[in-house]
Amino acid sequence: MAWYAELKRRKWYCINGVDMIHAYKKKLYDDWYNSLTEEQKQRLEEYRKEKTEKDRREAREALQRLLMMSAMVSGLSQDGYRYW
Repeated sequence: MAWYAELKRRKWYCINGVDMIHAYKKKLYDDWYNSLTEEQKQRLEEYRKEKTEKDRREAREALQRLLMMSAMVSGLSQDGYRYW
């Protein structure tokens, strides 16, 4: 456990406070994105919007299910006290 804490503390991949792994990944992504045509960039943006909307919808549905189950359990526990 201590070695993991030390690894997180030191951040061996940082040079002068700059996360070089992140900087390299960003450079690769920027190079790739700049190589796309306008049509491809537009399709990528549409894909991202659809994915974001789908993720939001799924999160909303999961929260609704959780709240419904919570209400059911709450109702069952309140009804159970009457019969005991």
